Amino acid sequence: MGPAGVGEVLLASVRSGLKTWLRILAPMVVSIGGLVMLRLLGPDFIDQRTIRELLLPLGDYAPVAYVAFLAVRPLTLLPGQVLTAVGGMMFGTLAATLYSLTGSFLSATLLYFVARKLGTRPMQRLCGSKYPAIAKAARRHDFQFTFLACLNPLCPTDIMLIAGAASGARFWPSVLGVVLGTIPGTFLTAQFGSGLAQGRTVMTAVSAVGMVVSLVLGVIFGRRFYKEVNGASVEVPAPEAEAPRGLPATKEALNPQ
Repeated sequence: MGPAGVGEVLLASVRSGLKTWLRILAPMVVSIGGLVMLRLLGPDFIDQRTIRELLLPLGDYAPVAYVAFLAVRPLTLLPGQVLTAVGGMMFGTLAATLYSLTGSFLSATLLYFVARKLGTRPMQRLCGSKYPAIAKAARRHDFQFTFLACLNPLCPTDIMLIAGAASGARFWPSVLGVVLGTIPGTFLTAQFGSGLAQGRTVMTAVSAVGMVVSLVLGVIFGRRFYKEVNGASVEVPAPEAEAPRGLPATKEALNPQ
């Protein structure tokens, strides 16, 4: 291959890498940008005091309603990151982190048992050729599987948890992996929302940078796992039929020479 060919390969590799990073960063940038724009355009609306006044009719049940909504979030297809940031606006960093982690535990529990009830067929259709590799990894490394899936934004966490549960992964390791894997991102996102609502520019900027760094580290730590699942093409050969015990298996056995 000549220099021109090598240059084309390198350029294609760079373009592919840029597309991957854009795909990863785009949802976060859109979410953060949307909240920042709301703050800039309507500072009186995204204000922690104003938001708390809106929650007054719920009284002490406001946190309960928030956690309950997070518990059913996978059914709504809403991004958990945005809801965590909104929780930071409403309740502050520490309370929103605690509520969000509780909601993550409940939603993971819901997904786990729904997946066990439905079985493997829906996930086989959804994941296609990748399902055998995902199922194998989930059964062998249930805690590490869900933990890395939460850290790595390349992996759809809900789908990975469902695939693991349907494949026979254990409940507690799988769910604990989800909860622990979401702690860094949850805290930073709640802090971002709280800083935004309180008008603390430095706190908001530091949280936003931390969210991006956490995302990048998640890609680095989970890259090998992602490549293994994404590139695996597992072909399970059909088991050979066994002859009944006590009976000859071939014609030669029936007609010995």
